[in-house]
Amino acid sequence: MEEKPTLSIVVPVYNEEENVRPLFEKIQAVCEAIGETYEVLFVDDGSHDKTFAVLSELSKQEPQLIVVRFQKNAGQTAAMAAGFEFARGQRIISMDGDLQNDPTDIPKLLHKLDEGYDLVCGWRKDRQDKFLTRRVPSIVANWIIGKVTGVPIHDNGCSLKAYRASVIKQVSLYGEMHRFIPAMSTVVGARIAEIVVTHHPRRFGKSKYGLGRVWRVMLDIIAFKFIIFVFAQRPTSQKISLWERLSKILFRPEQRAFRTAAFLSLPFFILGRVLFGNANIAALSCLSLAIVLLILGWITEDKIRRAKQETPALGALARFFAFRCKRRPIRIFGPVGAVLFILGGILPIAPISTLLSQVWNVDVLNLSAIFITSGILMFCFGLFGELITFANAKRVKDYVIETFLNTDNEGTCSE
Repeated sequence: MEEKPTLSIVVPVYNEEENVRPLFEKIQAVCEAIGETYEVLFVDDGSHDKTFAVLSELSKQEPQLIVVRFQKNAGQTAAMAAGFEFARGQRIISMDGDLQNDPTDIPKLLHKLDEGYDLVCGWRKDRQDKFLTRRVPSIVANWIIGKVTGVPIHDNGCSLKAYRASVIKQVSLYGEMHRFIPAMSTVVGARIAEIVVTHHPRRFGKSKYGLGRVWRVMLDIIAFKFIIFVFAQRPTSQKISLWERLSKILFRPEQRAFRTAAFLSLPFFILGRVLFGNANIAALSCLSLAIVLLILGWITEDKIRRAKQETPALGALARFFAFRCKRRPIRIFGPVGAVLFILGGILPIAPISTLLSQVWNVDVLNLSAIFITSGILMFCFGLFGELITFANAKRVKDYVIETFLNTDNEGTCSE
């Protein structure tokens, strides 16, 4: 297509062979009615059914259709990231590929976007999904996300959104972060609005989500709050806390990661010195934790600074978090830390402490302190790992493109 489109529609799909053709036809009808030049990008996330075959045949007939196929399944976030990367329009619409989002809502989203917003979120007020397994967890998660992140969106999980391309292309998406696009957009200072959209029950195929992801969402909420605190732009008129004022005196303004580590380490310095005394394992555990947190904060600050300088190499620690931890260290170290912390909390309970004292002759209180401090350290290691991962997010791809189809290519190309 020689003419650069003004509007891009991004649709991630995975095993949606029965849905992609009718969805494209609906999108096409709406976009033709809008009257702008447009393109529709279907991103096939490694489907195992006939989704790609249907899209391939369709792309030979429709010049507005672009098909990107991944070498293997990489997840919805990666598919959305690829769609945003290749989208050429000044305004971008994202939506699901299962026909539950309604393309007729696109004009409303664009109209709201044109009022001066950078991101307009769809709100599935009358959501057509199972009540207990989908709607209830979603309501709870959205309420928590709004309280924790300060972005009160009713429906973070709705894929039907409108974006200003200049803004969304700055947002780093990876590791199921598509659920937190409104919160993550605040990192680049996005102006956000929300409108009610239509939601249809699923007709074909199976849902890819269930209750099994609840624990991951909770870990993600903590991690993203941490990321927003460290990376988000601060309006000059925004009130700052006493800690913020004090930390700006003690540290350079940009050292938010190190300032956070100092804040976290302070209670353990106090506990180690005052509450537990000077000569036992509990005191040493707390003091050691405080020192390690400061070191971790300093290392994280250094890695963030290097990422901003765009140094050629990722570095061993950044590569560890990006590849070994699959870019989500909180999901590995978070649960381990939580288990250690809980074990440390239950060890002093009378029957358990008595049994341990009789069988292994151990000092239960000291052992409890070791477990608790180790758990906190593991959890913090995952959190600070998230900061390093986010700082280097643009330098790592979560997907490999196998095929890129449009009418200009007259075939396929691999990347």
